[in-house]
Amino acid sequence: MLVKWGFIIALLSSIPFGIWVWWLNGQVVSRFEGQKWQVPSEVFSAPTVLHSGAPWKKQDLERLLEEAGYRFGRNSQQVGWAAKSQDKVSAHLRSYVDHNGFHQSERRIFSFPNERLLIQALNGDEVAEAKIEPQRIGFLYGGNTESRQILRFEDIPQALMDILIAVEDQDFYQHWGISLTGIARAVVVNVTQGARRQGGSTLTQQLVKNMYLSSERTYTRKMTEVVMSILLEYHYSKEAIITAYINEVYLAQLGSRALHGFAAASEHFFGRPLGELNLDEFALLVGMVKGPSLYNPERSPNRAKSRRDTVLAILKDQGRLSKTDFDRLIKQPIRLANQQKERSVYGDYLDLVAMQLSRDFDETTLATQNLRIYTGVDIRAQRAASVAIQRQVGVLEKRDPSLKGLQGAMVVTDRLSGQVRAVVGSSGSYYTGFNRALGAVRPIGSLVKPPLYLSALATGRYTWWSEIEDKRLRFNVGGQIWQPENYDKQTHGVVHLYEALAKSYNLATVSLAQQIGFDRVGDTLRQLGVKRPFTMHPSVSLGALELSPFEVSRLYQPIASQGSSSELGVVLSVMDQDDRLLKRFNQRRNVPFTDALLAVTLDGMTKTPQIGTARAAQAAFPHLHFAAKTGTTNQQKDSWYVGITGDYSSTIWLGADQNVPLSITGSSGAQTVWIDFTRSINARSLPRALPDGAARFHVLNDSFEIAAERCEEKTELAFILGTEPKESSACFWIF
Repeated sequence: MLVKWGFIIALLSSIPFGIWVWWLNGQVVSRFEGQKWQVPSEVFSAPTVLHSGAPWKKQDLERLLEEAGYRFGRNSQQVGWAAKSQDKVSAHLRSYVDHNGFHQSERRIFSFPNERLLIQALNGDEVAEAKIEPQRIGFLYGGNTESRQILRFEDIPQALMDILIAVEDQDFYQHWGISLTGIARAVVVNVTQGARRQGGSTLTQQLVKNMYLSSERTYTRKMTEVVMSILLEYHYSKEAIITAYINEVYLAQLGSRALHGFAAASEHFFGRPLGELNLDEFALLVGMVKGPSLYNPERSPNRAKSRRDTVLAILKDQGRLSKTDFDRLIKQPIRLANQQKERSVYGDYLDLVAMQLSRDFDETTLATQNLRIYTGVDIRAQRAASVAIQRQVGVLEKRDPSLKGLQGAMVVTDRLSGQVRAVVGSSGSYYTGFNRALGAVRPIGSLVKPPLYLSALATGRYTWWSEIEDKRLRFNVGGQIWQPENYDKQTHGVVHLYEALAKSYNLATVSLAQQIGFDRVGDTLRQLGVKRPFTMHPSVSLGALELSPFEVSRLYQPIASQGSSSELGVVLSVMDQDDRLLKRFNQRRNVPFTDALLAVTLDGMTKTPQIGTARAAQAAFPHLHFAAKTGTTNQQKDSWYVGITGDYSSTIWLGADQNVPLSITGSSGAQTVWIDFTRSINARSLPRALPDGAARFHVLNDSFEIAAERCEEKTELAFILGTEPKESSACFWIF
């Protein structure tokens, strides 16, 4: 009878335990097979395309490769490595996948004859172009606070797994979730070494703690950990468990973000993919598992190095590392990547990315689904733009203390495609949260003039040679008299249109706008892309139109591209973590003007650096053929500059957040930023070719006639065919 009741009591008491185990089993399976991680979307730059024949300096390419995580050594045979000699650079470029497909890794040799890039294959054949893979420039977190990258088992470096198992769980492939021998071994090692060098928890137990449990220390939580570890081992393979561990493990706190997984840690601390790390770098990361805060190499480099050396000693003691290699590796310093660039350089660009994607993807998806977002940002142009604004604002503030607090913004687009290549929203060193490239809506001053002159050329009644009188005018606007002035307070008589634009004559420009009709000018501005509502008053023809730098860039894009593009592009495509294309973003080309008209307008803007207000830029680049326009608003509250080269169209604004008068103009302020930027990127000239329907002619300065080659007093101007001079002059006199 006693045995019977004992069996019944044992059976009844086991029922709650069985229900508890059944419930835990459901928790283990649902979490592990469901969405194990909420991973924010990664944002990537465009690939850097290197063209043979393009202007490049050796040190610029070396710096670009270093920033992309390439390591320089004696040779470049391994992927991700580069080598350099006195006059050449060689690199084994990484493979990558984007919306255009798979791009194979390739070894290339780069030389720089006359500061022009020459790309060659290993056999010496010249190669037209080479591509450096897109760089991750940041994440879109939404409400998420984790930084993570997901690896598949086949992507995990074997060396990392070997070190992790050797240090954290030697019996990983033998135990079934918990290891009694591992616990015993840890006790022996820790006692004999006089310090805690090994723990008793298996990798499976650590994974359970990270994925399922809180950090409380109770017997109930420990029992739960043991049972869940056994269940996890029962349901899933060792490969699945160690893959989950390597993706899940917590390794650092980065402000409000938690850094999870070895892949994300490799990118953060070393700036390179996990598969390209050395043995001592793997040891450093594995060593951090024991105490992510304690052994963070950014905060405690000496303590982190000591822990790394301890991990290497464990490998030596287990016979996994020779004494020679051990002695060599512990002498290696810890070399960390620069951690400021994502925040300081790309924060403003990420604002644009988030703004565009918000129309097609909800915040939760962007913050959790590990989408891969490919953008048009050019890392070289972005860096150059950021440095140029910071440096030149600093120079201006030092020159004139009244400019202290001067702010700036810059938008750089691809001249032909309209892809936004760089965005800078502040003159400060770090991302401030206020993006002036988008939010600084200010009068654009004389930047309104090229669209106005385009409007005149579009009538067919005017050419660049046409004459207009630069004289004082009075306008009655709503009962108020508006009387514009030139910047120099002078009048200049009868001038050609190209002179009026190049020298930014206000009175001639207003007179032209009056002749063609102010409403026509307003219509042209809207057709070129101004979406912000405005009322067309005479003052708008001199820039009393408020736009952000981004909107100005869009306004100029049809002119800069000669009709190839009108909208600005930010995101190229969105792919999922399995490299499936989810969405491709195609820009619309919707410009109600002919390519010939746009090209003639652009050509007219090249006179500004030659004879007008941008002569300082032409002096800085005497052999560069480019278009430009300076802009200064009333009381010099805003300094503007647009510069257009063969590769880029750049818009720059300088001003004070308090909207107060400044001591700089477009020429003395924003133009200096453009010169600095252009010097850094080795700009290419605008092409000389014009589209069908347009051509250049040399015209006599004092007569509307095509000038012969021998003529001296002549000017080269672009015309829409049919509007060019019909008469010619030989400039030949009989004495």
